[in-house]
Amino acid sequence: MYGKDLSLMKYFIIFLSTLYLAGCGLTLPHPASLLEHPALPEWEKSLKARIDTDLPTEAEIVAPRNQSISRLYELIDLNRDGRDEAITFYRIEHQGAFQIRVLVHERLKKKWVLRVSQPIATGRSIDQLHVILDESQKSNQLMIGVTSLEKNTVYLLKDLMKPSIHVTKIDTYDRLTIADLNQDRRQDMVLLKKEQTTELIYYEEALNPTNRQDITLPVKDGDLFADHDLFEIDTVNPAKKKGVFVSFTREAKMHLLVFQLEETRLTPIRWGETSEIVEPMYTFPKDVDQDGVIEFAHQYTPDGSIGRAAEEKPRITAYYAWNGADVQPFLESGFELREEQYIDLEYNFVMRFPANWATRETIEKKDNRVRFINRDTGTIDFELEIIPKTQYIASHRKKKIKEGIDYVYVISTNQSYEEYAANVALVE
Repeated sequence: MYGKDLSLMKYFIIFLSTLYLAGCGLTLPHPASLLEHPALPEWEKSLKARIDTDLPTEAEIVAPRNQSISRLYELIDLNRDGRDEAITFYRIEHQGAFQIRVLVHERLKKKWVLRVSQPIATGRSIDQLHVILDESQKSNQLMIGVTSLEKNTVYLLKDLMKPSIHVTKIDTYDRLTIADLNQDRRQDMVLLKKEQTTELIYYEEALNPTNRQDITLPVKDGDLFADHDLFEIDTVNPAKKKGVFVSFTREAKMHLLVFQLEETRLTPIRWGETSEIVEPMYTFPKDVDQDGVIEFAHQYTPDGSIGRAAEEKPRITAYYAWNGADVQPFLESGFELREEQYIDLEYNFVMRFPANWATRETIEKKDNRVRFINRDTGTIDFELEIIPKTQYIASHRKKKIKEGIDYVYVISTNQSYEEYAANVALVE
């Protein structure tokens, strides 16, 4: 048997030697080539090669910060013909200052052609990029925020497929949001601007920024616009009208202002004698029941709640919807409770208490158990035990009510979970 194998090997070596002597090269792939990424599509290879050719040697790519992926170029259908153009922003240093410039490439079959190479503004980076459909529905324009030192300036870029882009400097800002505020299917723009006073500036139409409204905000020295503070356009009332949420932090408390659009003018919403919602814990909007009306989320620690040593006490997040009544928040008749939630980030679950749940709960968290105690009677409504899946052993004394990715959630069999579950949902 072994002799036969050796004979075959001898003939194989003779065959390879014959190929070599005949001038036939035998090339095997280098091991490193097996680890290379799959080849890019031909169109992308061609585009990157063209951008590399058209970029100045001293250029630095600047990707917009508000884009989910930072990349060499943005693909945008500028002329609405169903094919994307490639927009590349970069900066170069000129006489001690940085200048933002743009390249626009159009795809023609398998090749890319440079349509525009033009300076846009002085600045170091691009804070935001927004694509806005024009009134004719035939082209997309760009709105960009350019940062220079600690100052942001918003510019409107029109006619990006023409030999020269039309650049309009609109305003400076600290925060910027663009959305269809007046619901006329055209994008509006709202700016927050901090100078000698802090102002909210509303441009009725972003592509035609002539109709402008300035509102001075009740901000004092020392007030902060922190990362968690709000500056966004969303639904503000049961009629599903849109408005602007603005908040700032003063002495570790959040001050929330709400502005509603009335006949093309933003007007502050008032609750009795006050125009601010002031909360010791941060308030934020969320459509928790997905009915199109935004609720205000308010976090609090229920009286008597107990957490584990060296950990924060458990908190409840309560969601209230404003019903339009002119009364002072939070727990007055002008705000209706929609839902309360206990969110446990450690064990990846949420207990949801709808508004018709008759009692409020005190929470005790000890070891791997979470108790929900009726505040009226002091009795335990429900006790949940959370067990890692790798450690779970079925028992006739415990009932598994849910199995998640990492944990199994069980209760004692002497509890009536069915009655409880009719009112409270456990979701992971």
